[in-house]
Amino acid sequence: MGTATPVTSEEFLARPDEFDHNGSRVKEELIAGEIVRVPPPCWRHDLRKNLIARIVGRYLDNAPQLRLDVLVEVAFEVSGHDTLTPDVSVVRLERMAQAGRLLKGAPEIAIEVISPFDTVAGLRAKIKAYLENGAISVVVFYDDVSVAVHTASGVRELKGDQALEDALLPGFSVPVSRFFA
Repeated sequence: MGTATPVTSEEFLARPDEFDHNGSRVKEELIAGEIVRVPPPCWRHDLRKNLIARIVGRYLDNAPQLRLDVLVEVAFEVSGHDTLTPDVSVVRLERMAQAGRLLKGAPEIAIEVISPFDTVAGLRAKIKAYLENGAISVVVFYDDVSVAVHTASGVRELKGDQALEDALLPGFSVPVSRFFA
């Protein structure tokens, strides 16, 4: 990762959208000042992402007092050099009143589902950007049916019947295996 002259989020957002030969918008993210093209994920990736959103969404529907919402593929201007679109995110409802094209800062919880196009360096840079810019946790789902929960205090790796929990979601406790059903 890293370019000779890092692109700023402002410069990235000022660029016109690019379209492929089918007329579909080419998805890009700005990771640590580098523009990264993001190919369309496979349908299994989308199924996992949607399953995660449904599970978290059901929990949040039953906990309106938390004033949180779950979002799928919503872009965030995380920092001056990071404009990212997590697969799923959890945000405080009051942040939805922000003006502008993108939500500013990191989501409270950023959730990434690993795809074949992700690189180790890119993932590390995203996790760092999220945590340094307001995320309470970053949850990464891997193809080997495991989950890594990154927080400012470290990383927890979970598999199988181990419960995925988060301090922002009191009482939320779901076996990792359920996200891979």
